[in-house]
Amino acid sequence: MIEKDAKLEVERIIQAGEDEGVRLRVLGGLAVYLACPSAVTHHHLKRVYADIDLVGLGKDGPLLGKFFTKLGYEPDQRFNALHGQSRMIFYNPQDGSHVDIFLDRFQMCHKLNLKNRLLGGYLTLTLIDLLITKIQIVEINEKDLRDILSILLDHEPGHESPNCLDLDYLIGLTSQDWGLYTTSSDNFVKVRTHLPEYLDETESEIVTKRIDQIVQSMQSAPKSLRWKARAKIGRHLPWYDLPDEVNR
Repeated sequence: MIEKDAKLEVERIIQAGEDEGVRLRVLGGLAVYLACPSAVTHHHLKRVYADIDLVGLGKDGPLLGKFFTKLGYEPDQRFNALHGQSRMIFYNPQDGSHVDIFLDRFQMCHKLNLKNRLLGGYLTLTLIDLLITKIQIVEINEKDLRDILSILLDHEPGHESPNCLDLDYLIGLTSQDWGLYTTSSDNFVKVRTHLPEYLDETESEIVTKRIDQIVQSMQSAPKSLRWKARAKIGRHLPWYDLPDEVNR
């Protein structure tokens, strides 16, 4: 499925869901493609998007089988039977692509509660949610780096809007969760080291300034008692999960 076709298909799915009272939002690389001009036009940030990743609501889980069948998809019967309370997969028989749906939460290296993050008027998750789903990956890869750079190059930290990164929301999470704070901090360092491979000097300055603003805000924000207790243990115990290939 090429990007143009994927965009049209996503729009079809999201609109059909809205019409039938099933709220879905896009995440993953395709969401970055839809939300970030650089992911479309920048020579070093463009990449291929094969499948569609969505977030839905757990309460709508029982409706999704009939919903996607109506749209022409075929369910992964075994996977959905085993994991249907938190995740479902449907295949497009026309091109072999698939739709992967996370219900209420996104769980990879860290658990992200998205139940209240499927905002009205959006096609994708919010920009900050897209960034968090990428920056929480411990074994970050080239595709993740390109997506993170596209988000940071195109959008500045601020308050929640379709064009800004909601810094307050990110800080609210990282001030409660030492593990997410640590993985995110580590990855912002990694992103900075890779800037010359993808961006020119002016672009690198923009992204560096935005990373510095985000990291400084994370560091200076008051931390919860739970955060402080976990920080005392530090890196002596694992603070993340490493998902297997089906989850990645």
